[in-house]
Amino acid sequence: MQKIRKYLNIMTIVMAVITTVILVLFLAGGAEPNQAMYSPIYTDELLYWSYILLFIAVILAVIFPIIKLISNPKGGLKALLLIGVAAVLFLIAYALADGTPLKMPGYTGSDNVPSMLIMTDVLLYVTYFLGGFIVLAILYSEISKRFK
Repeated sequence: MQKIRKYLNIMTIVMAVITTVILVLFLAGGAEPNQAMYSPIYTDELLYWSYILLFIAVILAVIFPIIKLISNPKGGLKALLLIGVAAVLFLIAYALADGTPLKMPGYTGSDNVPSMLIMTDVLLYVTYFLGGFIVLAILYSEISKRFK
């Protein structure tokens, strides 16, 4: 167990360092020349790194409940319930998403289509929901500590 914790700590530090470097490059790396709108040079790298982190998180969010279900069937059902709640959260975000193409002067790319816009909206809404849940969980945790 101690060995796994050591590797997880190293992986966390490595991911944090990579994220910091990419964010600094994105924010301070300058912009693409001759663009109608401000376009940071390292936007693609930031998006690819975000996709990698999302992929890792989704894979782990699926694998760990399965492992828990196998090792402890009663406790694993709670984990499966959380996956169900996550699926409902994504469905709500999908229902709120808007696929109306944006009017962007000077943009000639192929990403201003309903499917990409809906996917982006869903990910943004899920991020907002989870951020709100985190704030509520922190408040609940701190308030419940005061009453114990």
